[in-house]
Amino acid sequence: MRYIGNKTRLLGFIRRVIRARGIAPGRAVDPFSGTASVARALKRWGFAVTAGDLMEYGYVFARAYVEVVRTPSFTSLAPAVGVPAPTVRQVLDFLSRIPLEPSFLHEHYTPGGDAGSAHGRMYFTPYSAQRIDSARVRLEEWRLAGLLDDDAYYTLLASIIEGADRIANTTGVYAAFVKTWQPNALRTFRLRSPRLVAGNSCHAVLGDALDVVRDAGDFDLLYLDPPYNARQYPGYYHIPELLATGWFGDPVETRGKAGLIEDAHKRSDWSSSRRSEAAFEELLATARCRHVVMSYNAEGIISEQTIERLMKQYGRTGTYRRYQQTYRRYRSDSERDTRRYGGRAVAEYLYCVSR
Repeated sequence: MRYIGNKTRLLGFIRRVIRARGIAPGRAVDPFSGTASVARALKRWGFAVTAGDLMEYGYVFARAYVEVVRTPSFTSLAPAVGVPAPTVRQVLDFLSRIPLEPSFLHEHYTPGGDAGSAHGRMYFTPYSAQRIDSARVRLEEWRLAGLLDDDAYYTLLASIIEGADRIANTTGVYAAFVKTWQPNALRTFRLRSPRLVAGNSCHAVLGDALDVVRDAGDFDLLYLDPPYNARQYPGYYHIPELLATGWFGDPVETRGKAGLIEDAHKRSDWSSSRRSEAAFEELLATARCRHVVMSYNAEGIISEQTIERLMKQYGRTGTYRRYQQTYRRYRSDSERDTRRYGGRAVAEYLYCVSR
């Protein structure tokens, strides 16, 4: 999934630093797991990972890619899919081509729905939205019928969220849509088989970072990848969040041209210049861990001086070090008179200290 702050390109850098620090595989906590790219890598490197996030879609990815031990069984779906003992690939193919059943996305986020048309929303083509709606509705029906255990449900749901993102008519975030149809938005909705990682003793948690760390007890590695600027993720990824939570209980209200949903309870102190420093200090004071590795951007709202001071205060001063790697800047749109980027490259830092 396209995601601000995704660390997939930096996994090699992160692993080299962890090895250079002599941090052996043990219990790791990643309370800002996002799309779970680092948590999944830590699992692959031998850590027993607790992956947490405040966003529901973050929990879905952590549940599918971190907690799941092996490819789930879909035998109970044999009558529905029409295949004896269907594989995950066969189930995903079935969800990609089931009869169209327009629902919430078609109504609110395409020009084909009344609400979408009223606001000129073009997040998906009407056909693509019906495809996504149909898969999401059918998945919920299977779950309510008791045909899926949690591992199977979250594995399929992660694939639907990622599949929808690939054909979303956005520049990578959902705060706005593109006013013309992009080539990717005209592609066929297809679900890909998830790349699951074998391994036990990993868990996914839905909750605030401080609660995730507090409830973890004693552990070895605290990996932090918090929001680094004023962007609030609930507003930038409200459609993936909607796909994760569903729209099958209480009525969901959308607002504004972007069709935002209620998100006040999911806003992060880490995206506030007034509250982020206090949030960082409280987390360090709470964590009962041996090592802290914090991934942070050179343009982050917490100053480097503050990070160094607090890490030395809550760690062993002589073990503090900052590591750096430069990479190509993520651009959600092109430069124009009202939108200028600070350069093509940006520095990513890993701030480390031992306790």
